[in-house]
Amino acid sequence: MPAAMSPAVPAGHEALEIAGRIIDRQIQDDRCYPDLSELLAVPAPGSPTVSGMTDMDYPLQGPGLLSIPNLPEISSVRRVPLPPELVEQFGHMQCNCMMGVFPEISRAWLTIDSDIFMWNYEDGGDLAYFDGLSETILAVGLVKPKGGIFQPHVRHLLVLATPVDIVILGLSCANTQAGIGSLNDSLSGGMQLLPDPLYSLPTDNTYISAITSTDNGRIFLAGKDGCLYEVAYQAEAGWFSQRCRKINHSKSTLSFLIPSLLQFTFSEDDPVVQIAIDNSRNILYTRSEKGVLQVYDLGQDGQGMARVTSLSQNAIVSAAGSVARTIDRSVFKPIVQIAVIENSESIDCQLLAITHAGVRLYFSTSQFKHPAARPSMLTLVHVRLPPGFSASSNVEKPSKVHRALYCKGVLLMAASENEDNDILWCINHDSFPFQKPMMETQMTTRVDGHSWALSAIDEFKVQKIVTPLNKDIIPITDSPIVVQQHMLPPKKFVLLSAQGSFMFHKLRPVDQLRHLLVSNTGGDGEEIERFFKLHQEDQACATCLILACSNAACDREVSAWATRAFFRYGGEAQMRFPSALPPPSHVGPLLGSPIPPVSPLTVDSPYPSPSLLTTPGPGLQPVGVSTPIFPPGNSVSHPGTSVSSGMMGPEIVFSGRHNGICIYFARIIGNIWDGSIVVEKIFKSGNREVVAIESSVPSHVLGCVLQELKGLQEFLDRNSQFATVGALGNPSFSTPANLQQRLLGFMRPDGGSSQQVQQELQRKYHAEAQLTEKTSLQGIQQLVRKTCQALALWKLLCEHQFSVVVGELQKELQEHLKMTAFKDLVIRDKELTGALIASLINCYIRDNAAVDGISTHLQDICPLLYSTDDAVCSKANELLQRSRQAQNKLEKEKMLRESLKEYQKISNQVDLANVCAQYRQVRFYEGVVELSLTAAEKKDPQGLGLHFYKNGEPEEDAVGLQAFQERLNSYKCITDTLQELVNQSKAAPQSPSVPKKPGPPVLSSDPNMLSNEEAGHHFEQMLKLAQRSTDELFSIALYNWLIQVDLADKLLQVTAPFLEPYLVRMTKIDQNKVRYMDLLWRYFEKNRNFSNAARILAKLSDLHSTEISLQQRLEYIARAILSAKSSTAISSIAADGEFLHELEEKMDVARIQLQIQETLQRQYSHHSSVQDAISQLDAELMDITKLYGEFADPFKLSECKLAIIHCAGHSDPILVQTLWQEIIEKELSDSVSLSPADRMQALSLKMALLGKIYAGTPRYFPLGKWFSLHSV
Repeated sequence: MPAAMSPAVPAGHEALEIAGRIIDRQIQDDRCYPDLSELLAVPAPGSPTVSGMTDMDYPLQGPGLLSIPNLPEISSVRRVPLPPELVEQFGHMQCNCMMGVFPEISRAWLTIDSDIFMWNYEDGGDLAYFDGLSETILAVGLVKPKGGIFQPHVRHLLVLATPVDIVILGLSCANTQAGIGSLNDSLSGGMQLLPDPLYSLPTDNTYISAITSTDNGRIFLAGKDGCLYEVAYQAEAGWFSQRCRKINHSKSTLSFLIPSLLQFTFSEDDPVVQIAIDNSRNILYTRSEKGVLQVYDLGQDGQGMARVTSLSQNAIVSAAGSVARTIDRSVFKPIVQIAVIENSESIDCQLLAITHAGVRLYFSTSQFKHPAARPSMLTLVHVRLPPGFSASSNVEKPSKVHRALYCKGVLLMAASENEDNDILWCINHDSFPFQKPMMETQMTTRVDGHSWALSAIDEFKVQKIVTPLNKDIIPITDSPIVVQQHMLPPKKFVLLSAQGSFMFHKLRPVDQLRHLLVSNTGGDGEEIERFFKLHQEDQACATCLILACSNAACDREVSAWATRAFFRYGGEAQMRFPSALPPPSHVGPLLGSPIPPVSPLTVDSPYPSPSLLTTPGPGLQPVGVSTPIFPPGNSVSHPGTSVSSGMMGPEIVFSGRHNGICIYFARIIGNIWDGSIVVEKIFKSGNREVVAIESSVPSHVLGCVLQELKGLQEFLDRNSQFATVGALGNPSFSTPANLQQRLLGFMRPDGGSSQQVQQELQRKYHAEAQLTEKTSLQGIQQLVRKTCQALALWKLLCEHQFSVVVGELQKELQEHLKMTAFKDLVIRDKELTGALIASLINCYIRDNAAVDGISTHLQDICPLLYSTDDAVCSKANELLQRSRQAQNKLEKEKMLRESLKEYQKISNQVDLANVCAQYRQVRFYEGVVELSLTAAEKKDPQGLGLHFYKNGEPEEDAVGLQAFQERLNSYKCITDTLQELVNQSKAAPQSPSVPKKPGPPVLSSDPNMLSNEEAGHHFEQMLKLAQRSTDELFSIALYNWLIQVDLADKLLQVTAPFLEPYLVRMTKIDQNKVRYMDLLWRYFEKNRNFSNAARILAKLSDLHSTEISLQQRLEYIARAILSAKSSTAISSIAADGEFLHELEEKMDVARIQLQIQETLQRQYSHHSSVQDAISQLDAELMDITKLYGEFADPFKLSECKLAIIHCAGHSDPILVQTLWQEIIEKELSDSVSLSPADRMQALSLKMALLGKIYAGTPRYFPLGKWFSLHSV
């Protein structure tokens, strides 16, 4: 399929989700097949029904209404003659001969008098015999023995009954190492009858007519005396039990103690001729010569025995006659065979009886819908007449049936045509598994000779994958053969007669299609078209894909023919219109009641939904698509939803090709799709239990599923033409979202809808439907590809000790994995697949194995899950981990640098924090810096983060914000590492301590921990490397970090060009301006930019802030003056000189402000108003007027007022005289408690102090002459 997606294609993940829901629905549809009781239309055990009397019960039995291809039901019969040695033995027969089949070991057997012969019925070879008995053999049975009694090589027991005794022989297999459950128990490798009997016990004159066993090794015997016996055996004799004994279950449990001659018979002589055992429910049935059926309950565990009920032949005939009143009752007897219906086939029906006329009588032993119920009755629930009973049938009815076999819905009957030949009937409903009521096909073939035995060969059974996640939705019964035919071989049967063994297969629908393709020598023809009609397009396409997707060399030609048939008869997507729909009542009378329909795609749901797998039913077909014969249960659709009043909208009906692909995909993957990936298993380890996480599916099963799925993927890739769009290629038509609006454009103004309008709509929307189907198919193809790769990964994990790989995951991921279904792993959980792959690779690294091989393999099998970047990451991880073991320092550094180069290639995808943490552990701090900076650059190659920052971080710029955050996250790895080094460099060294006990010293700290000196050294080196970065945004992040951790001094060592703009910007926008202005002037001063330093200092001194004290402001001015003087010394710019003069004047005023503050603190600090004034004086520098008017004058600070007018050059002799008078009075007032001499001393000191200040300006010091005289 082309990679380019049309405008209708949703985003990748959405397309996967939609495709996943389609597959969910299809799997659910396949699981909703009807039970046998539903097919037979039996509502309850008390309401028996009859079928077989209408044409549609057997559509092949007459001309009928339909033209159906003549399909073979069974393959051509292969005859293998009896071994010549056996034919000779017939001439020596004196008393009796019997023949039968042991399918468990692929052997046929023949008894002639007291000898038994066994041979391989497949080729007539490997003949073996046992002649150790002296009495005529009356019955033969093969038993799988109970566990723990015999040696492992004894795989089966051969039970032989004679008139005198019952002998049990051991059958050993040469190949005892064969896998459990392998076909034929691997006995084809050689078998041997042990010469000495394991057990032998007397028959007590009981004629044994049949021997049967249960799967758990119990042996039951049918007695000619009408009794059911059991041979109980054990390893050793006990106090009250023998090693082997015979129990009569029909009379007394003590019968083995009483000779049969002494037993009292309570019933007339009616020999038991057949025993049938239902191993799935642990129920045993017997059939007597006179047609009496008995039921025994073997208990829930299969170890019990209780007789439940019996039903006489007369009662059976009466019940059948009351149901089929128009049928001659003679066809209901005698019963020639009974067969169990296991719970894998039906929950409600348990037993089938076949009469000599081919009539099937279905029985139930418990109430319906109770799969765990024990048997409590035997009730006839249905009578199924054979072909030939409908009014228009031209098929001859079966008669003289003497042998029958029922196996999973397939009925084989051998009927005597004459003394020399048999007619073999095959009846089954494999072609109509979803059709209710049951429809069957039939076929007859002539068999040379009289049939002595008829047996099904043990078939391969698909193991259901039942896990905690899907256990409640997996049906108890097995899926129909049409659902499993892609992985189940055809059923194999063998018929024995005196002429030899006749082997044949029951053909699956796919085998029938192969037969048609081969016989028609191509992918087209009337017979093939009829096959597609018979099975409905979507189901036929799914069957066709099995052949089309086959990669077997022998199927190459058939595959090409199947592909041709798929495209020729698979139909195409249609837009269906309500006015073209005939009444639905056309469906009912002919075909009965289909299962509940599903909703097709309508205009209200433009994309495929879980209810989308629809194909039109009879009479519901759009123009140009042939009408199918039978509607499968999931194929009936309804008209679309209403678009406007009185007008129903069209609906898109996908083609059979589309639905067939979905069906086939769902059937391939259905066994594991919604199941858990892992299950917990408990193992014994010594005396404790260990819980291990294991794969829920064995590796070989995953391999089989993967092989099938790869075939489908290759088919989709090879045949992209199924997605071809129609003639209408306008992109506007590829947007289903506006389908309703476009539909309204074709409506007539009056709301009516003429035939012409409908035709126009149909023509226009034909291409619309095709385009929608193409969109859906692209999603399905994407899902197939992703599923293939997820399966390949799962299988690979199983091949690498699954539990060990999963054990490497974090606990949270392990718990998440337990709750994850396979479909979620495919569609949604990329994180989990990544973690599993990483865990697998870590196992290699931990074992010191190279990852190149596994990395290449992962890229080959799952490139969507493990990309080239992932491979690079794995290589880098390997180098990093190996560097830990490197002893040579140069080699270690080389590995680390190589790992850095690899990581840098994929730095935008790597787990940066994790890698940097590992680099820190190996002290590769250079790698932390370089990798983090590379990652930041790759995540934001256009520099949007810096643009966002410089633009003031606008909220509406979401893209810029994301880039900004991505970069900051990358930078954080560097600053976190620096912080760690800072902490270690400041950590208190451990003090020596007295050891707690004798012996070597105990390391109480991490041996890899850095010393304070080492940490400090690494910090300096890393900081220097970081400062060399040309990444402006990183430099800003680094500056911010240095300031936050009080390492501003380190900031001033930076020579990068980004520091000055950073500090300037921060002084403008940050609330903490003081810190950044303080750093900025220091930066200018360090770089000898004295002019700017002076101006920043001046701004700092003027800054209105409570953070700066008045004393600091004076220091700022003083530093500003020094810087200004340095600047004027360097340059002779006039502005610098003027600025210096301004600073000096500002200093004079600032000193007066400080004088005021100190005076207030010294004299009036206890007043609250004074405290406010002191704080105000700290908050900012004030002009001289404000100082006088708001502080010096209100608080009567005469000295300060004098200083102010002196500074201002204000000449007012009276004011000066007054101020001096106040100063003297204040001084005398303050010293009133002292002696006159001391008071005069204090006043003199004050005058001398002020004189030094004002002596040079007499107008501010009128007492100068007096003071000088006094001082002398």
